[in-house]
Amino acid sequence: MTAGHSVCPASHAGMLDHPVRRLLQSPRRIIGRYIRSGDRVLDIGCGPGYFSRPMARMIGESGCVVAADLQEEMLAMLSDRAEKEGLSSRIHVHKTRPDTLDLGDLGPFDFILAFYVVHEVPDIDQFFDEVYSTLRPGGRILVVEPSHHVGKEEFVDTLAKARSAGFSVEKGPWVMFSRTALLKKD
Repeated sequence: MTAGHSVCPASHAGMLDHPVRRLLQSPRRIIGRYIRSGDRVLDIGCGPGYFSRPMARMIGESGCVVAADLQEEMLAMLSDRAEKEGLSSRIHVHKTRPDTLDLGDLGPFDFILAFYVVHEVPDIDQFFDEVYSTLRPGGRILVVEPSHHVGKEEFVDTLAKARSAGFSVEKGPWVMFSRTALLKKD
């Protein structure tokens, strides 16, 4: 793991799913153009479901969101909120391990979101290899990293590792306080 980059604890979940955040980082504006009804999508490091729940609305009844997180507490919060919002049938919660996403046969995915999570991954090369293997051809992953934690040089290095895994790199959407890239599996 990169020095200084630790996993955001479940005790900070309130900050991750706060009404003010919806004004600054609207899920529909950030990811709405990449998700269609019926898609299979993966939210890596889903936390309490700030993006997972809107994704579940976007994919409709015929799609599926796999919400993956390392922390049971985050997944429990997401499950409770999804149940209250009538979305639990569209969301499959998945507990990852520190060394792997451990996705097994949960893919393939049309779209993957890695929002403020890649800098927390202990082996970025392995991460991109895993993600690449679980995407459909033509599938995309949106990588968004916090600019206050991830400097420009570190982000350039992250994108070089994505290219090494086979991804083509496109410009991502503008996201306040962030560095973004849209990666495509050709």
